[in-house]
Amino acid sequence: MSLFRRSNQASSNTSNNTESPLAATPSSRSRRPTYTCHTCQHTIPSNVSHIHVSRQSGEKRYHQRCFLCVHCHMAIDPSIEKFCFDSISNNQGIRQEHPFHRQCFVDYFGWTCIVCEQTLPVKRTNDGENSSNKFEFLKHPFFEKERMCPHHAVPVNRNRNAEEDDSCLEIRGSADTTEGDIGSIRRCSGCHRFEPIASPDKHFIDLGDSNTGRCVCLACCRTVVTTSQDAEPLWEKVLDFFEYMGLVSTAETVTGVSRHAMSSIPILIVGYEALNDSLKAHSDGHYGSKQIMTRGICLSEHNSANVGSLGITAVMCLSGLPADLTSSVLAHEATHAWIKLNPNFRYGKALPLVVEEGIAQLIAFLFLNEGLEPIFEQTESAAGDSNPSDFKLRQYFKFCIETDQTLYGEGFRMAARAYAEMGMHELLYYIALNHDFPPCEVSSERE
Repeated sequence: MSLFRRSNQASSNTSNNTESPLAATPSSRSRRPTYTCHTCQHTIPSNVSHIHVSRQSGEKRYHQRCFLCVHCHMAIDPSIEKFCFDSISNNQGIRQEHPFHRQCFVDYFGWTCIVCEQTLPVKRTNDGENSSNKFEFLKHPFFEKERMCPHHAVPVNRNRNAEEDDSCLEIRGSADTTEGDIGSIRRCSGCHRFEPIASPDKHFIDLGDSNTGRCVCLACCRTVVTTSQDAEPLWEKVLDFFEYMGLVSTAETVTGVSRHAMSSIPILIVGYEALNDSLKAHSDGHYGSKQIMTRGICLSEHNSANVGSLGITAVMCLSGLPADLTSSVLAHEATHAWIKLNPNFRYGKALPLVVEEGIAQLIAFLFLNEGLEPIFEQTESAAGDSNPSDFKLRQYFKFCIETDQTLYGEGFRMAARAYAEMGMHELLYYIALNHDFPPCEVSSERE
């Protein structure tokens, strides 16, 4: 943030207004001190016009010829040109503050709206020493380059989680990770990125879910799962991971749940309406999450005596999601199935929602981290392609679990802390006995 002030006293008719947004005026002839130019480090004589900049990082003075845009290397005339400051690293990795023409700043950092591909809007704030020019935008919480003009969003999404960075930029809001529209802008059902509308070749692909408007971006479309047959190998990967974790085995007596019992569960990939109809019909507390509960459900049946589960009817997962995300949803629902099938978990006393969903989210996270083939970090696809890589997408799916602010995220974080101290088997044994997570003190003692 910058404020340009006159380097000498104003004339008598403006003596009550000694500050101005910019100035380049001759220094007084009477006993004015000399200054050092911030750019060339040479002395600025008292009789030479110069530019005085007041910044939060300190005051700086420049010869008029030395007040150069770091991008185009042309002089900036503050009296007629818009400009801003930012800190960038030099060849030695030391960050230094430099002036930019306004348009050069946008060109240098490439900060344009991902939706309309226009320069992000600028707002001028006037607050004495802190007056500044700021770009306004909404940004994706994970993909840093996904910035959008605020006017594309509905008003309720503005001014949320406002924060300011060191680049004279104002982040007016950070879009959450829920699905659906932001104003007139659709978001990808997988990675929640904003749909570009300026370039037809970047439009998202409609999933055909009646009137829901669900769509998938070109990055998530690379591995999109649309049929139950597509999900069969993913379910086998989930069961491989459960066996690796020691949760299932070929012999039921070893782990309480056999792999055969889990592999015989029908896996159904369904549309949005079919999934939500099942959710409402079987809403036993397993309904209402912003991230998971609109994506999967584990259906079971039990006997009238409430002494135990008779079996799992099906696991349903939402269609149109990328493979890694579908797999993590299946791992989450497989945890519900395992709990229902395990004789150590009494059906007559259901687990608290935060506990069961928390442990299911933990296993989904561990599966994304350890149960899939590793993907090596890479650049963002082909040259000129702004779509995120599969590596980046997988990181985002883990980020969603870690940062979820609903009951599911709360449960995950409690489960993760206990898992780090106790391990999976001891944690599940404790939950089966106590129907709760262990307190931190108990976890430390057991470790």
